[in-house]
Amino acid sequence: MSTVVSAKIPEELKKKADKYGVKIGKLVRDVLEEKIRTIENQMLSAKLDEVSSKIGSKIRKEDVAKVVRSSRDER
Repeated sequence: MSTVVSAKIPEELKKKADKYGVKIGKLVRDVLEEKIRTIENQMLSAKLDEVSSKIGSKIRKEDVAKVVRSSRDER
């Protein structure tokens, strides 16, 4: 399922995007996906820090991060 998102940009910017073959829709999707991924990683890191401080040195943060990355890669 998709939804439409619109934004006003200067006409000159649109002309340059067209001139250079910039696919605005794809660019917006790619940048938005990367931004969301960054935010989710930051939130996960904060949660890992919180859990790590609660359990002490029993589990290393790096080990948990590896498990999470592995799980994401499987999707």
